[in-house]
Amino acid sequence: MSELPDFTAMTKEEIGDWFLNHDTSGLVAAADRPAEPMAQVDEQGMPVMRPATFRLPPAMLEWLEQAAGRDREGKSGIVRRALQEYRERHRGHAA
Repeated sequence: MSELPDFTAMTKEEIGDWFLNHDTSGLVAAADRPAEPMAQVDEQGMPVMRPATFRLPPAMLEWLEQAAGRDREGKSGIVRRALQEYRERHRGHAA
């Protein structure tokens, strides 16, 4: 990796230009990894929910959409509860 510039002496625009015009893979590879997983948090310090994408058979998706119309938390609430129940049933099982 080539020598890094002194980012503290650069403006935000200069730093942005540097990252746009240089290979940063060495910089990223050399970075220390966090000691624990990072999560975005809100103003109260609570983890922010993140979107998840997964595939469902058409009939199951149709059922979920119909059920969500009757559930105040919608599709996400149904899926969260189902995953929580699954996790509780399988707690202690080897992954």
